[in-house]
Amino acid sequence: MPAYNELSFYLQFTINVTLLTGFALFLKRGKQARKLLFVFLLGELMSELSDLILRLMKFNTANIYLYPLSQSFGLLMMTEIYHTYFFKIPLSVRGIIYLFTGTSFLISVTGSDISSSVIFYSNIMTDILICSFAAVYFLYVFKNPGVDKNLLTVNVFIFLFFSIESIISTTFSFLIHEHLQWVAPVWLFRGVLLWLFYIAFINLGWNTGRMKV
Repeated sequence: MPAYNELSFYLQFTINVTLLTGFALFLKRGKQARKLLFVFLLGELMSELSDLILRLMKFNTANIYLYPLSQSFGLLMMTEIYHTYFFKIPLSVRGIIYLFTGTSFLISVTGSDISSSVIFYSNIMTDILICSFAAVYFLYVFKNPGVDKNLLTVNVFIFLFFSIESIISTTFSFLIHEHLQWVAPVWLFRGVLLWLFYIAFINLGWNTGRMKV
């Protein structure tokens, strides 16, 4: 377990360095950097950096609020990113997603008796929704082979990461009680995918001037 904690910390530190580097690259791009990607990267940087600082301070209770906020921000941003760069999402569908996100976030931070179950199911729904976006784009790529390679790369890592997230969300209780030794490697694998996910978005932002949106 100590080895896992060290690897987990180094990976988390690497993710934060990567996001800081990406943030610097976005600033260097200036007006060419697209605002939506910039806001997403900035939000993820603040979330990951806060999580790292709280971990160093051993102040874990703050994650009760940080995690739902991060989940809600991620779903809203991914919805807007797919709508802007990948394919148009109807306003009615986006409205339902916004309502779901706001409602689940409010319930999760109120401290009510049902908040834990709401967090559990909202996590799964968030992962399924984002994986659905990625799947729709894969169908679009199948029908239109000449798509932007940067978008396709981002879509691959989005699908991989949130697929693993959905599996972890649905099997975490089973892993904890039946196969505790699997938790560490699964969580590290998730962290590596998250790191690659961020790199893909940074690359997308860096090449934003050449994208056909």
